[in-house]
Amino acid sequence: MQTQSEQIGIMLDTLSQALAACDARDFGLVIRLAEQQEAELAGFMSSRHDLAQLAQSERLQLEQVIAQRQVVQQRISEWIAQMREEMQTVSQNSRLLKTYTS
Repeated sequence: MQTQSEQIGIMLDTLSQALAACDARDFGLVIRLAEQQEAELAGFMSSRHDLAQLAQSERLQLEQVIAQRQVVQQRISEWIAQMREEMQTVSQNSRLLKTYTS
């Protein structure tokens, strides 16, 4: 069985991979890693009856997990906004082409 520190380390590693996948614009991998990290966190939380019993170092690691999750969510949000803008640009260009080629 893994220690709490090892479990948190695995979550941090998964989040690092998800950030790299965001940078690489690999949507499928981002989704897969996000789902994996959610499962890892759910498993960790369900096995902890009293989070107050965590060592200070483990609490700090969990704070890193939360911060990294927020970064991943922010990157995904920014990515979606950029795709939305690109789609609007394509749509506008398509309308212009139809107007001026008819």
